[in-house]
Amino acid sequence: MRIFYILIAVIMIFSVSACAGQGISGSGGGSTNLTGSAIDVLGKLDEDLKQTGIQMPMTLPPMEVQSDMAHNDVGLSSPDFDRLVTSAASSLAAIGTFAHQIVIIQANDASAASQIKNLISGTDGYDAQKWICVWPDKAVVVESGSYVLLAAAHTDVVDAAVEAFQNDAGSIGTVVTFYEHDGVHDAPVGGGTPITLG
Repeated sequence: MRIFYILIAVIMIFSVSACAGQGISGSGGGSTNLTGSAIDVLGKLDEDLKQTGIQMPMTLPPMEVQSDMAHNDVGLSSPDFDRLVTSAASSLAAIGTFAHQIVIIQANDASAASQIKNLISGTDGYDAQKWICVWPDKAVVVESGSYVLLAAAHTDVVDAAVEAFQNDAGSIGTVVTFYEHDGVHDAPVGGGTPITLG
């Protein structure tokens, strides 16, 4: 019987190690190594992305998001923004023919960050089809402590942004992909229902 318990313990250790090695996230969103305002965190993330050499359009410098533009900029109503957000910053492509936006939101606390993540990825949240004649490959949202990353861009840019966010934060929650363009069909004019994956 003792051998049985030892065998079970070994299997559990290998299972946990395998999950950690695959970078499975979902339980690490409650604490973070991130500090500072949203514009500080976004500035660092932007520099991290440039250091990777990943192909991105020319972007505007990170700008603070204001409450009256919160729904268009980040997918939050003004009342939700005022209630949940400490600071928010956005980096957009300098030319509107590129569907590219990366946002950092600093929430009041980790609970508020979780609410923000749900609102952004919800039906009335972020409009990934707000550009004219172009759309991102995908849009994702993920939290780490009181910080939220929203990325809408080419797939490789989004993936690199999530990786840089995780590297800076130390741990992140579950990444929610709430929009994905299939690359074949034209996006609906004037927005549409986001695709919820996983």
